[in-house]
Amino acid sequence: MNLDVLRSKIHIQQQKDDEIQQIYEELEAAYQQLLAMQAQLTQNEQRHALFIKNMSDIVWIADTDGKILFINDVVIDILGYHSDEMIGRKLNEFMCPLHVYNTGACQEIVAKMNDLEFLRQEIWMLHKDGRTRKVLEVNTKHYMEDCTLIEIQGVGRDITDRIQIERKIRQKNLQLEFVNEISASITSNLSLDNLDQLLEETCNSIVCTLGVSFCSIRFKDENNLLNLSAVSGKHKDLVSKMPLSVQDPLITSIITNKKSTTVTREIALVAQDNIRNVFHQDMIKEVLILPIISNEESVGIISIGVDKSYDTDFTSMFSTLANNLALAVEKSKLYQSLKSFYFDLILTLVAAIEAKDTYTQGHSLRVSQYSVEIAKQLGMSNLEIEEIKIAGILHDIGKIGISDSILSKPGLLTPEEFERIKQHPQIGLHILEKINLSDNIKSAILYHHLRYDLTGYPEENTIENLPVFARIVGVADAFDAMTSQRSYKQSMTYAEALDELNVCTNTQFCPVVVGALIELLTNNKIDISDFESSELYA
Repeated sequence: MNLDVLRSKIHIQQQKDDEIQQIYEELEAAYQQLLAMQAQLTQNEQRHALFIKNMSDIVWIADTDGKILFINDVVIDILGYHSDEMIGRKLNEFMCPLHVYNTGACQEIVAKMNDLEFLRQEIWMLHKDGRTRKVLEVNTKHYMEDCTLIEIQGVGRDITDRIQIERKIRQKNLQLEFVNEISASITSNLSLDNLDQLLEETCNSIVCTLGVSFCSIRFKDENNLLNLSAVSGKHKDLVSKMPLSVQDPLITSIITNKKSTTVTREIALVAQDNIRNVFHQDMIKEVLILPIISNEESVGIISIGVDKSYDTDFTSMFSTLANNLALAVEKSKLYQSLKSFYFDLILTLVAAIEAKDTYTQGHSLRVSQYSVEIAKQLGMSNLEIEEIKIAGILHDIGKIGISDSILSKPGLLTPEEFERIKQHPQIGLHILEKINLSDNIKSAILYHHLRYDLTGYPEENTIENLPVFARIVGVADAFDAMTSQRSYKQSMTYAEALDELNVCTNTQFCPVVVGALIELLTNNKIDISDFESSELYA
């Protein structure tokens, strides 16, 4: 080998050594970079692991069968399980079996996770204690490889407290709506002559809507005793039907101070037996007693018993309810006073008519009573029965404008006299036009002599059917006229009168009304003899 060749080979080797050195340096740099990246990845993994560990939400990974592959440690704070107690088990094993989803049972809601990614889906879980239910707001994400579902990643936030608060708010709103409805019903009810029915309905509504053990209402009488007016509830038998004495220290405090009081077993130990006995069977834990105040005076009390601690938030609502009950009582008293005055005035007018003809004394009252019984038989409302009662009394009020010589004439009337008699419905309506009578009452007064086929008097071309009130009063009027002694005729027997009604059914009289009267009389549902001395309108 000559020197030049050797030199050439040495030069080539040096070049290769430089290249190797450069490659080594590059490898060394890459290795250092790899180490740095690995350290960074480890740091990120640790950071992410720490982030997941410190999250307040449950984070889990499950396979397509719902088997838990990973779950963070926060689960012990929410569900009471250690993470290793849940790993390897299916997610639906920890769901509340009592909760029914739109899709069905727990297995079905978990199976849905394979098809859908959940967004804020509520899932009900069961705590390890087996009693407590937890609500998780769940979001899920599908992890795919080659278009194949590999695992499901999920995050669940505990919203149990929020759900409970929302439920409580909804419950409060419903209860407020209920109290407002009851209060509106009390203050707007125009038929307060039956106050006991209104109070009973109020107690029933409180019990049914709020689920309390009992509700009772008492009012004070002239002897300073609180008499039971209404009671309702599953434990109403614990409420004494005997009057409560306002001299009792507990009742005196409520009545005098005009403030509600929550009574417990311990407080009731110093109260009268009728109060203490409510707690006798350990079914009632507390009783809220509120005064019913009218014109700055306590006129009664409302008591609400519960089998758990009483929710004090309801006190103000029930106070409003008690105040409205007081208004109802005052309204009822005023209504009864006006009603009594009204009937006294009506009876005075009727007496003035019947004083002109001894043969018709008591006729208006009997017609009214027959009409009331027929209306009841037909199932008419209380308000309609009240109106038919008034219509029956007033139906002949127009005869006050007819001459005595015509009313008491012992024989047949001349055509002119009969024409005058036929005017008494219009005269009656004219006499009463300043009084605010209902259309039902007016129709009975005006049309009680108009026949079912719309012949008779007064002549009428503006109606297609005889009003119901006129049908009832017309039958009652005809029946009493047929069975009463008059100056111009002998009375019929009841059987004869019923036969006459049957003959004239569908022409002069409404068949339904006639049928109702026959049912009443033939089955002894009314006793005519009682009508002669009735004090119903006294």
